Amino acid sequence: MAVPRFTDGPGIDNLLLYLDRMGHPERALKVIHVAGTNGKGSVCAYLEAVLRRSGYKTGFFCSPHLVTMRERFRINFAMCTEEQLFKAWEEVRDLMEEAVADGLAPLTFFEIMFVMALCIFREEKPDYCIMETGLGGRLDATNVCLPVLCVITSISLDHTEILGDTLEKIAGEKAGIIKPGVPVVFCDEGSGTARVIREYADQFHAPCFSLTEDELIICEKTENKIDFFINNRYYKSSRIQLNTWAEYQVFNAGLAALALRVLFPDLEDSLICEGISSMYWEGRMEQLRPRFFVDGAHNPGAVRSICRMLKKSERSWRLLFAVCSDKSYSEMIRMLADIPFKEIYVTEISGFRAARTELVEEEFRRYTDVPLQSFPSVPEAVNRMLQDQEDEEYCLCLGSLYLVGEIRQMLEEIEEI
Repeated sequence: MAVPRFTDGPGIDNLLLYLDRMGHPERALKVIHVAGTNGKGSVCAYLEAVLRRSGYKTGFFCSPHLVTMRERFRINFAMCTEEQLFKAWEEVRDLMEEAVADGLAPLTFFEIMFVMALCIFREEKPDYCIMETGLGGRLDATNVCLPVLCVITSISLDHTEILGDTLEKIAGEKAGIIKPGVPVVFCDEGSGTARVIREYADQFHAPCFSLTEDELIICEKTENKIDFFINNRYYKSSRIQLNTWAEYQVFNAGLAALALRVLFPDLEDSLICEGISSMYWEGRMEQLRPRFFVDGAHNPGAVRSICRMLKKSERSWRLLFAVCSDKSYSEMIRMLADIPFKEIYVTEISGFRAARTELVEEEFRRYTDVPLQSFPSVPEAVNRMLQDQEDEEYCLCLGSLYLVGEIRQMLEEIEEI
């Protein structure tokens, strides 16, 4: 049976017919629903860490995975077992075969992942489930849930062919997760998206809680730590420490902390701070080797945040870049060209979505004179970068979460050998 990537027809209506047959397992879950363009995974991970530190059993559904499909389905942050994965797949496969025989449309790939998550969570019975949207929000499979809280992270231009070509249109799709009377916590970035979110929230009589960048005060930043405060009308925090030097995580952590304060007004501030400090999330300015970092930034908004950090850095950097062909990589490259990299390495991720190396190289040469090398595969590019890396130099690999996954798998295999 062919599995479509996207639906061409009834949207989530078809999925609801499948859930009818299952007895609607999503209705038994307490869901925190998270949408947005950038930072969704990090916000989800911060939420999960605090809930777990507070004594709750957590379920966590996210996408995409970096190395193994099991990463998408987590209980208390631990990946599901191989047995759980296969059992959930067999249940969904059998369900889909019967449904298609009765005239229903097959589920899309992401819908299959979502229903598998429901199968796993139905067995595990977590106290709270954190659900990350796949794409958009309004028509996303996860939007069949009736959440206890909605969170909307930073919004920028991405998937414009599906979600719209302006920030306001994209914000409207993300705001589609808002439900009647359910609190919504969101980023107010001063870009016009906050107005759209507030209008949707007013329409559904959903309490609104916003966070702006100037309400986050960084008080100390060291090699791999950032200490900050939240000074928001809804939440004034104690000192929160992040175990990263990625400043963009301050907004993500702050948004998660505010969301938790809204959901649990009496939750001890110390538990929020401890949970956030303990969070570890793969592929987001993750250090895999000494002075060797990977980041899944894959759209102009995310790359802009990276460039803002690099401009403040006094470190000498080498860049490895690979990207999907359906991303706005010319704009990403234009921003990266403002950084004085020691050298740039261009390669291709595996799969049909990869942007061709020669096209990416051509874009870099349009904007920068930094020495550049291109390679046909990720391992070749990584090996050369590591060979070239000198003392006190730093390496950064970005452009796609798929790139992060390939590098992680490559280095893990080397360590095993």
